[in-house]
Amino acid sequence: MENDQSTLNEGFRLDLFLVQFKSTFLKYTSPFVIIMFTKFIHIMRECLFISSLLTINVLVSGQANFVKSVVINNNGDSIYGNIDYRNWKNNPNTINFMNAANQKQTFDASSIRGFYIPTTHETYKNFTVELDLLPDDQDKALNKTFIDSPSDKKRVFLLQLVKHPAVSLYLFATQGKDHFYYMKGNEEPVELIHYYVYDESSRQIREDAKYKEQLSSLVASCPSLVAKARTIRFRKNEIQDIVLKCVQCIAPGSVAEIKKNDPVSFEFGIIAGVMLNQFDFTGTDPFLVDENYSSTLSPILGLSLDMGLSRNRNKWHIVNELIYKIYKTDNGFTRPYGAGYTVTSDIDLSFSYLQLNTCVRYVFLSNGSLRPNINFGIANGLMIAENKNNSHRSYSFGDQEEVKAIDGPRKYEFSILAGLGLAIRNSVQLELRYAASSKSFSPYHTLDVNTMSFQFIFTCHF
Repeated sequence: MENDQSTLNEGFRLDLFLVQFKSTFLKYTSPFVIIMFTKFIHIMRECLFISSLLTINVLVSGQANFVKSVVINNNGDSIYGNIDYRNWKNNPNTINFMNAANQKQTFDASSIRGFYIPTTHETYKNFTVELDLLPDDQDKALNKTFIDSPSDKKRVFLLQLVKHPAVSLYLFATQGKDHFYYMKGNEEPVELIHYYVYDESSRQIREDAKYKEQLSSLVASCPSLVAKARTIRFRKNEIQDIVLKCVQCIAPGSVAEIKKNDPVSFEFGIIAGVMLNQFDFTGTDPFLVDENYSSTLSPILGLSLDMGLSRNRNKWHIVNELIYKIYKTDNGFTRPYGAGYTVTSDIDLSFSYLQLNTCVRYVFLSNGSLRPNINFGIANGLMIAENKNNSHRSYSFGDQEEVKAIDGPRKYEFSILAGLGLAIRNSVQLELRYAASSKSFSPYHTLDVNTMSFQFIFTCHF
């Protein structure tokens, strides 16, 4: 219930922002744009309310994902059953387990020794460890100049990366930091230390890369690895690689258990939204160029495929969207025609498109269920229907005619995209997006149709 309330609160805060932005924006623009922008804001506020209700429905109706697993209790006994597996990017604090008798239980790191999930080859073991709380990101170090305590001691589930009697490697991933622990034999886990701090005296960010010294000490009996240990980056694949090489050096021919790399994650989604389109006709074509083409609102419908890259805790995503959109605009204007005559053109245009959007998305890490993100990309649109393409011309000497406004409109449209988004529990994505193209549907050298689109997009992942 608290999460549902926070979701609504976020929607209302965004609604308040739109109202405040509107009042400031309207002071510096034309009456025509004011009318269209007011309509756009009104529809966006309705979308925000609907999306808040849909978001709550998604969160409430989310289904569990129970997979076969083995839990090791504190007596060392194996209990076979199913765990509600959530493809954790951060180590779980608790797990929901259903035993063979369909009894549901919730375990934390103090109530069991660990658990194993065969389908993903993931082994979690409980340990009491020291957690280094200092940030391993320079921006966070700059914003967090004071911290209550640089470390914390707690009992947690560690994900096993490498297991060998000589040396093992574990990971405790959180929203803000990856904590790596090595363990020699049956000794206690030791965290590899890496962080940034802001030095007030020098006003510079200082890096502490103690992990290089720790790894150099770990591989001291393998001279060929010492130099490498002093140069590796604080990355999962590089740390895991040197620990494996250490195992091969210490115990050649032996086999170590290795956690396979995380696969790329895929999420499908349904897209719905609205777009405010503005059209700028420029050039020398006397029958089409004018400044007063109407701006219109049109719906957006489509499907999405979100590919989360496993590196850096899924901060980078490649998003592909297939959407349906409509361009509509009309205009009426009068031009000189011949010797002392005029012609009045009434133009009505409407084109339907299928469009493939490809975006790169960067997700900012946060400690809650709300994750802001930015998006940049390109769009390739294909016109699939000419709904309206009319020009009614009225001449001052009495003649009238109906002609095609644009003879053979350009079928292909290339656009650039940029947007700000907010992911809610990885189930819902809200986004404000801007799109622009420089030629659009004009096939003529004497005419450029520059389109600008302001969009509100709601995506529900499944």
